[in-house]
Amino acid sequence: MMFKKITILLMMSIITTLMMSCQENNETTPGDERFIFIYDMLLDVDEIKTVDIQTNIDGHLDITYTYQGDAIHIDKGRIYGVKAGTETIVTASYENLSAYFKVVIPEDNITISGSLFDDIEIEKIDALNNHEDFIMGVDLSSIVEVIKRGGKFYNHQGVRTSIYQLLKNQGVNYIRIRLWNDPKSPSGTPYGGGNNDIEVAKQIGHDAKMFGMKILLDFHYSDFWADPGKQIIPKAWANLETPEAISQALYDFTYESMQAMEDAGAKVDMVQIGNEIAPGLLTQGTNSYETLNTDNPNRFQLPQSISGSTSNLSNFIMYLNAGLTAAKAQNPDVLTMIHIDRGGNNAFYRTYFDRIEAANLDFDIIGMSYYIFYHGSLSNFEFNIRDIAQRYGKPIIIAETSYAFTNQNVANASHILTTSFGGYPLTVQGQADVTRDIINIVASVPNELGIGIFYWEPAWLPVAGAGWAGVGTPGTWANQALFSYQGIELPSLRVFKKVYPDA
Repeated sequence: MMFKKITILLMMSIITTLMMSCQENNETTPGDERFIFIYDMLLDVDEIKTVDIQTNIDGHLDITYTYQGDAIHIDKGRIYGVKAGTETIVTASYENLSAYFKVVIPEDNITISGSLFDDIEIEKIDALNNHEDFIMGVDLSSIVEVIKRGGKFYNHQGVRTSIYQLLKNQGVNYIRIRLWNDPKSPSGTPYGGGNNDIEVAKQIGHDAKMFGMKILLDFHYSDFWADPGKQIIPKAWANLETPEAISQALYDFTYESMQAMEDAGAKVDMVQIGNEIAPGLLTQGTNSYETLNTDNPNRFQLPQSISGSTSNLSNFIMYLNAGLTAAKAQNPDVLTMIHIDRGGNNAFYRTYFDRIEAANLDFDIIGMSYYIFYHGSLSNFEFNIRDIAQRYGKPIIIAETSYAFTNQNVANASHILTTSFGGYPLTVQGQADVTRDIINIVASVPNELGIGIFYWEPAWLPVAGAGWAGVGTPGTWANQALFSYQGIELPSLRVFKKVYPDA
């Protein structure tokens, strides 16, 4: 009993002290009994917590937070952990009241060793002198799942740091986010591969904006991966019987998704209407949405009456136009892109975009995928991008590219790229060189029509449960990341910043 009495007295003493301290901090006047109080917070890197405000003031409090340094970010009452091993004192102010609290992020360091982290040479690109707003982007679509499954990121000194801060430090200014309509089976099992529904997109987009980056929203118009081999209609649209009904559904999904992003503090700066839509848009159906996330999902060609295949041009153009129109209706300033693969195939690009031009579609940017291990030589790529820029007079972006820094095996991964291409070794230097040379080709397009690149999934670490599909599937891109398998930034990440002449 004596122990309980002492404990109660001690708690009362602490509360009294806190209240007195709070009143002192609030600079209260005689008779003013209002207070705000905030407990100290323990936070992890890449974790968000809401500030818990203790107060006797009714209604919403428009509190201003001030602090020194970049170890945390605070946005609308939510704190984001940026750097491990830090303590940040925050002042919370409301009218004549103020309270102070501490945000602690525990130490989390890793030892750096090995040749992966040796210095490399990065040749400058003179053409970037004419491109103050050149897009140095990355696709970060898997990041929520990677972090959820235990992935961590470290700077070149071995200190755990937010992935967004690491990217920003090295010159990345744009984040690409894929969006699937409903990435789970009819029975409710997530398909995996990042589970990129609108909630995940909002989270990535909000975090990117908090770090001052712009957003490219990549509409797949499918429930799972859409690419040159798969353009499977979402399950919610599978029973629609006319192209007009499908167009309306596509319009609504585009508009509502962009509005949801904006409402979440992640207003979209650029959209692409479909992903690698060389064969068309909404061209296939499936007899089994339950098993959509398999190596070779069941699929069939949609009937001609509703297929958006390029060979069924009227529907294809109708679907594209629905997405483009919806995007501009939601945000007249948004940039719109039509994106296909085969960045080294000039004949294909001419045929494809001649049809787009003949249809008088209103869009802003031509998007290319160019992987040197898929799409031919750099010389073919350079010829194509220059010819297409001149032929159509539109800005061009490399919407996807990447290369490997190693072919070493690792758990939870099954590499797609294991052999070098184009004379670029599978090393950190080789990875930096090919990325630099692609940037150079884009930046050197006449009339400044080459406006940027997006490196695909540079942070897709080989962590268990964050594979290309559901739990148990491996990742396929770990050796093409710009981070080691342990999440340490590689010297090749610096390419986005070091290529500038004044860097």
